[in-house]
Amino acid sequence: MTLHRIPSYRRLWSALAISETGDWLLFIALPVYVFQVSGSALGTSTVFLAELAPAVVVGTLCGAAIDRRNPARLLAALTTVQAVALVPLLWLGPGRLWMVYAVAGIQAAITGITTPALQAAIPLVVPSDQLTGANGMAQIASNTARLLGAPLGGLLLPVIGLHGLVLGDIGSFLASAALLAGCHTASLAEPAEQPRAAGRLAAVAEGWRAARRSPTLTSALLISFLGAVAQGMFLVLFVLFVLRLLGAGDQVVGLLRGVQAIGGVLGGFVVAMAARRIGARPLTIAGLATFGLVALLTWNSPVITNRTWWYAALFVVVGVPATAITTGLITGTQRATPPHVRGRVLSLIQVTEALGQGTGILLAGLLGSSVSLTLMLDGQATLYLTCAVVAAAGFGVVRSGNRGPAAYVLGASDSSTSHHSL
Repeated sequence: MTLHRIPSYRRLWSALAISETGDWLLFIALPVYVFQVSGSALGTSTVFLAELAPAVVVGTLCGAAIDRRNPARLLAALTTVQAVALVPLLWLGPGRLWMVYAVAGIQAAITGITTPALQAAIPLVVPSDQLTGANGMAQIASNTARLLGAPLGGLLLPVIGLHGLVLGDIGSFLASAALLAGCHTASLAEPAEQPRAAGRLAAVAEGWRAARRSPTLTSALLISFLGAVAQGMFLVLFVLFVLRLLGAGDQVVGLLRGVQAIGGVLGGFVVAMAARRIGARPLTIAGLATFGLVALLTWNSPVITNRTWWYAALFVVVGVPATAITTGLITGTQRATPPHVRGRVLSLIQVTEALGQGTGILLAGLLGSSVSLTLMLDGQATLYLTCAVVAAAGFGVVRSGNRGPAAYVLGASDSSTSHHSL
């Protein structure tokens, strides 16, 4: 059965595409509005900083809620809450910028649950041999939403105003909630030998124990952290790269960030078509290594050329391994995690990424004035190559005394991998 013939997966995919398109409308428009009103770059940055702490706290403490409830129904309820949480922005005015920070924090807190809940729901609606393809198609939905929503947000802001975009995002959440409400997932009972942990902290500890017992999950956490550090550095250094080393302007910054989504869409199709032949392990390793090498080429190309078309092409190209990394990492983690703690482990991945991104932003800010920009960017790219080494050493590896030092079962094709085991 192909993915488009699975009704529940169609609903999940459509809900993701619709809600993320609405999110990108506001993701672009809100910082622009704050800057126009406050005239402060610090105030604009606070919009993003307001999202970090809630995501970490909620992701850490509430992952167990995914394991104890139907993930699709939880998604439907939380998506409705997200729509309601946007309503105060309809009364936003120049003297009420605190509303932006409050809403950003609430939305980030909820996303700390909805992202791992979606990742936990996919294995419950698709056959095991189509899991990689399903995750790849989810990346197509996300990148298409980015490709459409980001420029639409910038174009529509002066036409319909911020209130019009808020209504559009509310509508996208409500449409997504309606789709998710009709989604049917398989139910996985918690094994009798694994009693439910009592208390929220005990439930979190149970997720950590599951991650420590698996080389794949331990590697996934380390890869997620290091990759997020690199992403945090990129957020700070990329603008400097364009302005200083390329001698370009803000338009080129927006162009390069946008065209990467084209590569992400193409990568999603490539991954979906090759899913039955390429397992999660080689997909992750190859994606990380390729991403790191393309990044090194990009950061060192100014010695050869500063032509915009060259960098636009590189950013399109790097979108393909970026999708491979995300798809492979999620698929391997889904398969390596016991079903009764899957939500907690996926939430820990999200928390690790948030902490890593904050670390990267801090490092780039502290070292930016004392270390060469090119050297720092090369270090950022090297982090992805380090992640590839970590993935080769532990991701998809099962330690077994009876089978030799290691068995690389995630490197097999999807059709040979069972739904609940490596």
